[in-house]
Amino acid sequence: MKNYVLNAFIILSLISVMSCNNDDGTADNPEEVNQVIGDWQMYRSESLESTLDEWTGTEWTYVDQWFKSVFEDSEILITFNSDGTFTEFYATVETANGTWEKIEDGRYLYNYTVDADNTNDAFVGTRFITVYCDNTYSVTKENDDRSISYYRTRSTTECSSMITYNVE
Repeated sequence: MKNYVLNAFIILSLISVMSCNNDDGTADNPEEVNQVIGDWQMYRSESLESTLDEWTGTEWTYVDQWFKSVFEDSEILITFNSDGTFTEFYATVETANGTWEKIEDGRYLYNYTVDADNTNDAFVGTRFITVYCDNTYSVTKENDDRSISYYRTRSTTECSSMITYNVE
């Protein structure tokens, strides 16, 4: 009987340790894994623009400066689905679609479907999502450090205190 109890304890301990091991790199918490699923609304964008600085007598010099656009009730929307797909809308009109996934560093990425019907160069390239809280994230485009878009879940207030914007 003593060996039976000891063996049962060892087996349960092994099962417990094995169930805690997470080989696929995803979190055990489904809400963490699926932070982007749902309907999102763009509320702000920032862009780094080269603007005229001064005349040197022979040419103009330029300086880079961040600018922001704030959208109070934007109709630029994106819906991320649990099957790894997304659709972008302007109001109720579908403007683009594609696929998304979570990456190892905790961020998400998405890519537009670009084919014979959709050849818009604006849709080329991977977008990276950085989540700030349960209702706010930013989007940057691969190889483009001059533009950032910010989204929040619809009908909520973004968690701006957790974000370091380039323009206040």
